Amino acid sequence: MKKIYLFAALLLAFVSINSYGANMLTMGDSIRIKPSKLDGYSQHTITMTNEAFCDSWFMSVTYPEGLMVKLVAGATPLDGMTVPYIDRYGQEQIYQCPLNVSAAYGTVSSEITVNGYWDYKGNGEFDPYGTAKWVPGAHSMFQFNFYVDPSFRRGYVIFDGRITSGSDQRGAVLQDVRFYTRTFLWVGYMKGDVDGNERLTIADVSALIDYLLTDDGLDEFQLDAADVNCNGSVTIADVSTLIDMLLNK
Repeated sequence: MKKIYLFAALLLAFVSINSYGANMLTMGDSIRIKPSKLDGYSQHTITMTNEAFCDSWFMSVTYPEGLMVKLVAGATPLDGMTVPYIDRYGQEQIYQCPLNVSAAYGTVSSEITVNGYWDYKGNGEFDPYGTAKWVPGAHSMFQFNFYVDPSFRRGYVIFDGRITSGSDQRGAVLQDVRFYTRTFLWVGYMKGDVDGNERLTIADVSALIDYLLTDDGLDEFQLDAADVNCNGSVTIADVSTLIDMLLNK
């Protein structure tokens, strides 16, 4: 029976996943930046999702004009960069994964180099299974701290990279899985937030009506928020749409 178990474990060590699937690092599809962040800083979390064990990832990053990472503390590690494992003595340990960044944060990477151990025979003896690894799931890896230039309005942050791993006797691993993700970032208020206070209230209806009566009083971000029905112009129809939104909150 032990031979069968060992054979199954060794077979799993050679199983790898090479397809895109859900294996990626991403900031999400779209992120709204508040206008108050212009000429200031905006923080955003990068998440890794992986369908199998992995111990290394690398990506090049492209930034839009007007959005740049802080030169100091531009990338802050999060909980996903701490990986638990068992050492050769059967003791629980925590590995702090390095967060490697190039000049101007053009590339970001990390690799786990410490070995992990397991008692797969259940006899109290701990044998190596390979390097410690990120387990399958979603991990909050690090936070980008962006400086938002006053001229920035919209653009894409693009990640082009790969996730890979050495073998692992516990199960399937990712081997040279490529990913390409992009996140659209834009500056503005949410639709209907005409007064720009980050809430939808009856005060937004009043601000919208005042604008329609005076054709004055709204800045560019408020005007965009006032186009509630997204038809390219601000009219009485937007008042009706906004009232409907408030009634259905």
